[in-house]
Amino acid sequence: MIRHGQASFGKENYDELSDLGRRQSRILGKNFMSSGILLDAIYSGTLARQSETVREFLSAYGSGGIKLPKILKTDAFNEHDSEGVLRGLIPVFIKENPGFEKDVERMLDDNRSFQKVFEAVMLRWVSNDYDNPELRKWEDFIFQVEQGIKNIMANSDRGKNVALFTSGGPIAVAVRKALNLTNTDTIKVSWQVVNTSVSCFKYTKNRFMLSTFNEHAHFEKGLITYR
Repeated sequence: MIRHGQASFGKENYDELSDLGRRQSRILGKNFMSSGILLDAIYSGTLARQSETVREFLSAYGSGGIKLPKILKTDAFNEHDSEGVLRGLIPVFIKENPGFEKDVERMLDDNRSFQKVFEAVMLRWVSNDYDNPELRKWEDFIFQVEQGIKNIMANSDRGKNVALFTSGGPIAVAVRKALNLTNTDTIKVSWQVVNTSVSCFKYTKNRFMLSTFNEHAHFEKGLITYR
């Protein structure tokens, strides 16, 4: 499972790769190709940042004359709507604690304020401790991703290399499935996933196991990003 490259945080349209995100994706493709990794199947979510990551990744194989399978897209591996969660729950926090609004006002200009607001809201969301029937439930997101994983497992023969280009949330749900994590631990894991990092899983008919998590040794320090 590969997280998308750096998206356009703070821009009008977050759902597109930045110049650095495209570079990260090409570097990963070159790393895979030079390591002799061939893929038997390629899956992707349908979000633009996920699709663009696949395209840049595959350009390295194309330049090397290596043909890969057709990309299979599914919205099962799209990220949860964090913007919708923020819009739905920030008013609840401000009502409970009016001082919270100061951090909300600064969140796009100050990383510390953003992290404070984002983490508090997302932890509240996964706890289900709120009253907003219009907000999609965390459990529904988990079900979406786990069904996607189940479908890939059902359609992949033994010994095959399957690449899945997705986002931090679905990767964390896969780790949850493998390690039986709590909701709180799962969302915290999602915050650690580096752009275009690689997390590897092994599975049999009845078992789903984590092999490696968040590999990003293909990057120099200055290329590591989280949004």
